[in-house]
Amino acid sequence: MKLGRVRGLGPKKIQQLVETFGSLEKLFDAAPDELISTRVFKSDMLPEWQKLKDASEENFNKVIEDCASNGIGIVPIIDKAYPPKLKKISASPLTLFLWGDASLLEKEKIAIVGTREPSEKAKKMAFDFSKNLSGHGIIIVSGGAEGIDTEAHRGALAAKNGKTICVFGTGFFRPYPQKNIPLFDEIRKSGGLLVSEHLPNFPGSAISLAGRNRITSGISDAIFVCASKETGGAMVQTKVAWEQRIPIFCPVLSLDIQPNAGTRIAIESFGAREVKSPDELVTQIREHPSLQNYP
Repeated sequence: MKLGRVRGLGPKKIQQLVETFGSLEKLFDAAPDELISTRVFKSDMLPEWQKLKDASEENFNKVIEDCASNGIGIVPIIDKAYPPKLKKISASPLTLFLWGDASLLEKEKIAIVGTREPSEKAKKMAFDFSKNLSGHGIIIVSGGAEGIDTEAHRGALAAKNGKTICVFGTGFFRPYPQKNIPLFDEIRKSGGLLVSEHLPNFPGSAISLAGRNRITSGISDAIFVCASKETGGAMVQTKVAWEQRIPIFCPVLSLDIQPNAGTRIAIESFGAREVKSPDELVTQIREHPSLQNYP
């Protein structure tokens, strides 16, 4: 978590360092010449790294204490509990903060994504698909945003024994959007899971909110693009899923789920498969060549 604040060290480079030294502890304790010898850590990074290392110890320990007292799990990338699928994506998060039932990450999951400004018909589809899929024992993943994300989470919560995972672009103690705080609380208290790569007090940014897309699809077995404009977060998410080779699905265009300009792009440019119903979506997912390990 500290290394991530050193300019010039992105997730890939930090993962290389962790693999080189064998553990986070050994990496933090490494001498300057050992760091530089990796050729990943440059000499001009040393002053900033040392300053952070010296000054942040107290704050770092407080984060650990705050997480422990609130039941928040901290899972570094080298931990056995870290989701294997997430290790395979580009720029894997070095640390995951998990609040709720972490075992959901081991189960079959579908991400339902879409615009923040859906039509009423699109909102109903997101809710109904989510509720129905939950009835099949599938965990619903989304990003907690207004619009389609919110309806997806609510649909899962409305199903008997339905469970949902919400991926944050902020820290847990600075949730966004704030109007969804009751929803986030319900997700966790009903046996769901909140996921973030950020320290609990991190307020978020445009970059971090976009960055959660790679996690949302990265932990999922497939994504369903319910409704999308030609540009926006849902299209960013679709492109990310395509790059990760995650199966992409969307409503049949003849159902006229608006907005659908982005849905058309998902079909034409990213190979999204059209489905008419939740049952058809389940069948196609479980017959997909990359998902044959599921019943």
